[in-house]
Parts: sequence; C-alpha cells; structure tokens
Amino acid sequence: MRILLIEDDRDLNETIKEFLELSGFEVISVFDGEEGLSKAYEENFDLLIVDVKLPKINGFELVKELRKTKNTPVIFLTSLNSQKDIEEGFLSGGDDYITKPFSLNELKLRIEAILRRVYGNSEIIKIGDVEFDLKKEILKKNGKIVHLKPKEIKLLKLFLKNKGKILSKEEIFEEIYDLEEPNEYSLRVFVNNLRKVFGKEKIETIKNVGYRFVG
Repeated sequence: MRILLIEDDRDLNETIKEFLELSGFEVISVFDGEEGLSKAYEENFDLLIVDVKLPKINGFELVKELRKTKNTPVIFLTSLNSQKDIEEGFLSGGDDYITKPFSLNELKLRIEAILRRVYGNSEIIKIGDVEFDLKKEILKKNGKIVHLKPKEIKLLKLFLKNKGKILSKEEIFEEIYDLEEPNEYSLRVFVNNLRKVFGKEKIETIKNVGYRFVG
C-alpha cells in the first residue's frame, strides 16, 4: 500500500516514514501543502496522512480541493482538538482525525482499519504499473497480462507476503519446490523473470543469503 505523508515537522515526518516503511508500507513524504496537493494529483496513493497546519496550503483546504477529483482516504494529524476543529476535519473530507501527541502504533492501527474498510474486498496488489490478482494469480503490467510459471507465482506470493524482509534461499526452496529437488540456477531464473516485470531494484540480492523484495 502506498501512503502519501504530508507533514512539515521534519523530525516527525522522518519518524513516521521510517516506522511505516518498517511496517511494510511504501511511503512518499513531503513537507508543505502545495507540494502535497501536487503529489496527490500526479500519483496514485492508497492513503494520505495530512497535517492540518501546513505551509502554503493548510490540510483542510488541501483535502477539500483533492475531494473535487479523488476519494483517496485521508487521516488528519493535528494539535487542534476542539469539537469545531474535529468537525471541520471531517466536513472537509477526512476519514479519521488523530490529535498530537499520538503513538505510532495507534497511527498504524488506524491506517489498517481504514484500509480494511476501503480495500478489504480487493484481492489485487498494485505496485507502480504492475497489478497482481492474488486469487486468480494473474499478473498484469500496464494492463497487459504477464505469463508466469507456477513456481514464479509461488515466489511472487512469498515476496509480497514478506515485503522488506530478507528471505534465505532455504526458506524460498521450502516454499516453492515442495517435494522436488531445489535448483539454485532455476531460482535465479525465476528471480530475473520477476525483475523484468517489477524492475531490478525491487528485488535485492543479499550475497550468500538470499533475496529481499522492496517493492
């Protein structure tokens, strides 16, 4: 899931970004409302985290403008906690409202709750211009189907389940080879085929250990 974080406090921005990336999210962060609005228009995100007191365009105005064309879920972060401020947050198009200070775990739980509600019935994972239907096991790039071998599908599912985690060759062999004899050369071929779809930088080789999917 891709998250756009718009927070002008650079220390807090960095802390949230690092925490969410360690939790498996892809996070793009910016520091003012004008840049945030441009990013939200130019790219597709699954969720926006928006500070209210932003330079150039405040969070409420940003979301009001965004709601003219997009329905991306929004969580507001703010030190404003009066009933009037909370009402304004929801009326401007926010889906949730967290007052500062807050715990990172609370933020994560609220993010997961919104994503379950909005995307809970979806079985399609999107990474850039690539879509993978977990149920139908269909992979598409730029809308065109990419044919994968059964073991490549198993490997892709394993990578997606463990995004950001280093997987040893032994773990991968156990998952994709069943009762067959593991073959390291074939594994390299499978990885290279997936790299052709997602990009070389998305699947890192961890020397003498295994691989890590960072998409």
